[in-house]
Amino acid sequence: MLTLAVASSALEITLAARIKPWRTLCAKYSSANMIMSLLLSFVIGIAFGAQGLIAMGAGVISTILSYPGYKFLHWNYDSPQALAQGGNRVAFYWAQWKQVLVDFGNLLYKILRIITIPIRFVRWINTKLSSLKNRKIHVAQANNP
Repeated sequence: MLTLAVASSALEITLAARIKPWRTLCAKYSSANMIMSLLLSFVIGIAFGAQGLIAMGAGVISTILSYPGYKFLHWNYDSPQALAQGGNRVAFYWAQWKQVLVDFGNLLYKILRIITIPIRFVRWINTKLSSLKNRKIHVAQANNP
């Protein structure tokens, strides 16, 4: 029953995010939210072979779970601030944070490059000394046939 309720609630919120009339109707009227949620849970229950009490219990639980979902959808898509920010607040804030995260990553990379200068310098010197030793060995072997 709980799995059916969570699946129904997730499907309902996903559909409501894509269908604006559904979203605005259910966000505005709790009775529309309840009817749509119960109906969707009943249809999903029939599709998966749930019967009577299980489908009804899942419908009630999904209705309870979907109420905060509709509040989030209203905040994200239909509130005055969301409309002023292009109609999708999550995408609006993510675009800003993505640039902050890229800049922070570049800053960390540069700091780590500066901190590891001594290690990289020692490795560079060891590589050069190894190549000089190998060159001397190869030259000595070439001169002594």
